[in-house]
Amino acid sequence: MISRAAWVGLLGLGLSGCGSPAFRISDGSNVDAYVVRTSAGPATAANPAGLRFKPGVCEASELKPEGRALNEGHIIEFLNRQQLDVRVERPRTDLIYLVVSGAGTDVPVRLRVAVLKGADEAATELHNALLQHGPGAWGVRRSNLAVLGQTGTLEDDLTFAAKTRLSCWGMFMTAGRDDTYAVPGGYREL
Repeated sequence: MISRAAWVGLLGLGLSGCGSPAFRISDGSNVDAYVVRTSAGPATAANPAGLRFKPGVCEASELKPEGRALNEGHIIEFLNRQQLDVRVERPRTDLIYLVVSGAGTDVPVRLRVAVLKGADEAATELHNALLQHGPGAWGVRRSNLAVLGQTGTLEDDLTFAAKTRLSCWGMFMTAGRDDTYAVPGGYREL
């Protein structure tokens, strides 16, 4: 498990996995196939409020909250079931990257996975990481796992999360200018 001090240390390392160039959805997929806007005005990375994953993006069985502690194997298994190629990189024992290919992006997408003590800590750490990275940063969390995604446009982030079903596996969050936003319609924890 990554301690709070180790997680903060990871954030200060320049985050090579999340500092990678932005990815783009290049297979012609459009965010409108997965997301609806529920309020007037355009949603932007600085103000993503008013977005919701469409009904049917997730199956009801996927949305059941997780009560047990998880490890990186759970998300790897989930991504493999989506028929995605997942390569694991472990530069240190407390640092896990998943490099995901096969989801319609122009480059593989690198995800940083933190295994924490509990759901509250995972929520707090993902929130703080998203604020540090600012608009365009996104991630998902489920139980005690926090997954920070590679930065893209809001549309590409949402499309990638929906196509890979990460929005069904974990609670999708994105960074605005000075707060983080959960996009409803997918997995959620109370």
